[in-house]
Amino acid sequence: MMKEPSRAEGTLFVVATPIGNLKDITVRALEVLKKVDIIAAEGVNRTRALCQHYGIRSKIRSFNQHNQKKVSPEFISLLRSGRSIALVTNAGTPCISDPGTYFVSLALQAGITVTPIPGPSAVTAALSASGIRADKFVFLGFLPAKQGQRSKELRRWKGERLPLVIYEAPHRIKDTLRDMLDIMGDVYITVLRELTKVHEEIRRERVSETLELLKDSEVKGEIVLVVEAAEKVNESINEDIKTYIGRLVSGQELPIKQIAAKVSAERGIPYRKTYKACLEILRRQEQDGDDAKDVH
Repeated sequence: MMKEPSRAEGTLFVVATPIGNLKDITVRALEVLKKVDIIAAEGVNRTRALCQHYGIRSKIRSFNQHNQKKVSPEFISLLRSGRSIALVTNAGTPCISDPGTYFVSLALQAGITVTPIPGPSAVTAALSASGIRADKFVFLGFLPAKQGQRSKELRRWKGERLPLVIYEAPHRIKDTLRDMLDIMGDVYITVLRELTKVHEEIRRERVSETLELLKDSEVKGEIVLVVEAAEKVNESINEDIKTYIGRLVSGQELPIKQIAAKVSAERGIPYRKTYKACLEILRRQEQDGDDAKDVH
């Protein structure tokens, strides 16, 4: 059993801070940041800018994924001696795809009072503006940076009947969307970029449409993706679907990739499978055309 906290011990406050707009902070959070002895900050410079904006003079100490196991025991000792500490990250709520879980766990094991100061969160902000029903959802955080591991994770959640919330960095977003199109099909997504900031952008469309929009542009700013819950998927390509693909291919109104995306979206079949079928049918039609020429 955990010991009862001593009155002489301080409190660890887990404080949510703005994800962009500095005005998105609670009155209670400001009060806590002003009264604590130490602010344990993921990014000292970023937290210092926030503190300067609101006239907060509490001491700021570095606390991040690289030094957390080294400094956490020291912070526990300070808490036991009666000091109070506020844990903050660069943006949003600590411990949600950010450092802090190790420190909070140590404090709880030591019987120290841990108090959350709720506020901004990119997860809930994104869901609220996604236009997707989210009574329940799955939060995946950042996907793996390596393509193989990222694809494996996407396959794991393919067909999920709940919305998926994913964080992504701007330099990886195109690769992630390509993998998503290949594995999950041309699903609907909401792309939320630079939430609460001056250049905030929110778009809801299919993955292929987002890729087309981004293909010649440099993406900037942190991104949240909300992937619409999957419907029941029929992965088989029956004769009716092959006939439909054949009409689209022979009509030559759309490139093969767009035909594959269209069929994938309409029939709930993975993009890779429909693209392969389109190529096979195109080759068959071309072969039939060559055979007809040889006969004449």
